Amino acid sequence: MTDKNENQEAFLGMFMNCFTFRLAKGIELSNENNNYKIISTSPMRIIRLNKALYEIIKYLITGHKLYELIKNQSPLQIKSISSTILSLVSKGYLEIECNPECNCEENYPFITVVIPVKNRRDEIGDCLNSLVKLDYPKDKYEIVVVDDGSTDDTKQVVNAFNVRLISQPVSRGPAFCRNIGVKEANGEIIAFIDSDCTSNPAWLKQLIPYFAFNGIGAVGGFVQNYYSKSALDKYETAYSSLNMGKRLLFDSDSRSSFYVPTCNLLVRKDIFNKINGFNDDMHVGEDVDLCWRMRNTGHFLLYVPTGSVAHKHRNKLFKMLRRKFDYGTSESDLYLRHNNKEKVFPAPIYATLSYITLLIMVMYGNTKFISIIFGLLGIEFANKLLTIKKNKATEFKPLTLLWAVIKNTFSTYYYFSYHLIRYYIIPLILICLIIPLAWRDMAIMILIPSIVNYYQKKPRINFISFLIFFVMDNLFYQMGVFAGCLKIKNFRCYSLRFKI
Repeated sequence: MTDKNENQEAFLGMFMNCFTFRLAKGIELSNENNNYKIISTSPMRIIRLNKALYEIIKYLITGHKLYELIKNQSPLQIKSISSTILSLVSKGYLEIECNPECNCEENYPFITVVIPVKNRRDEIGDCLNSLVKLDYPKDKYEIVVVDDGSTDDTKQVVNAFNVRLISQPVSRGPAFCRNIGVKEANGEIIAFIDSDCTSNPAWLKQLIPYFAFNGIGAVGGFVQNYYSKSALDKYETAYSSLNMGKRLLFDSDSRSSFYVPTCNLLVRKDIFNKINGFNDDMHVGEDVDLCWRMRNTGHFLLYVPTGSVAHKHRNKLFKMLRRKFDYGTSESDLYLRHNNKEKVFPAPIYATLSYITLLIMVMYGNTKFISIIFGLLGIEFANKLLTIKKNKATEFKPLTLLWAVIKNTFSTYYYFSYHLIRYYIIPLILICLIIPLAWRDMAIMILIPSIVNYYQKKPRINFISFLIFFVMDNLFYQMGVFAGCLKIKNFRCYSLRFKI
């Protein structure tokens, strides 16, 4: 136990100094008469702080290093501070910047890269070519390829590289292969990548420093698209489910559904072994299951939008849709295995009533209902105004507050519409066949999330093409969800807890 703590402390000291922090755009740190606050203008929020947290934030944003602040704290206190800082970054209050070059290469940990492969002779060659070019000390990493009973020339391709090859006589699936690879690994960190991916040269060097945050069990990096020619390629580039976005993600609540895909995931080997690795019997969703089980044991999962790999997605429409269907089938199994997980749905009361009113207005084509929508906006605005006056939060002007209420209402429209399209297109179509006027609402439900995602993701295709792919994507995913529920006779993944 002492050696382990000493290793963690050394790792903490080596890499914690790589990080610098600053307030995010639109964020202000305030102290008025010992009333400590973080003020955000977009979204409009006031977060009240205790003095200790205020001093920590002030210390970091003035150029000091986090390590100097926490080096004399207990492991439990360090874990708590790390969690708090990462939460502030994830929620957009702080920005973090990492300079991995701040450390000597001799300080980097030994890493084992594990790759499961089956019948991908072309893809595995590209993958290994990228890995041998990594900007990481050559004596600090090894590559283990586990062949899952390939019947083509995959093994011959692998043997042309200076890597370890473990061959399975029969196919057992990627989860089994990854477990075998970890058993043979010498690294203290396991880096998972898929055989149809290529790595950026800075892949490992950009992700490793984040293990310095106490409590981190795994770190995932950015997954970009390898192909970029066809309309489908461009859709996947913008909207792939493997693309976790351009913001750091962190959630200390183990009940949330946060996970990172295994095509770009680094895990501490001791933590991986502690939770008994992947479930061998899972062929889809095993990465979600691993992340959830790790978080259930109190270890943190972190996603950072760097350390990228490029994924060769299925660039034929039917193969892509079939994969979306497969992803959907895993939901029922995952929620059956993890009873503590729940889908929490934001449902602000006035915005929810406004959405229902909008659907009624569109269905019947009666514009008189718009007065109700404006009335609900007015009530919400008045309530917020009273709350601000009650708490003496004079930082926000009435026009800023009104804009925040409008944005909150439209956000509710988006979340309701997206959820309905994600899980209920087929029953909605049946309703529309019975009630023809409901087609108008169906159109609204499709257009709101598709327009928002098109605007935010900025795919390099026209909106109609994006809309078609978006609808088919969600249609096949929900067909998979329903098929998976029927197969195991459990529909718990459809249950929601509304957060009023």
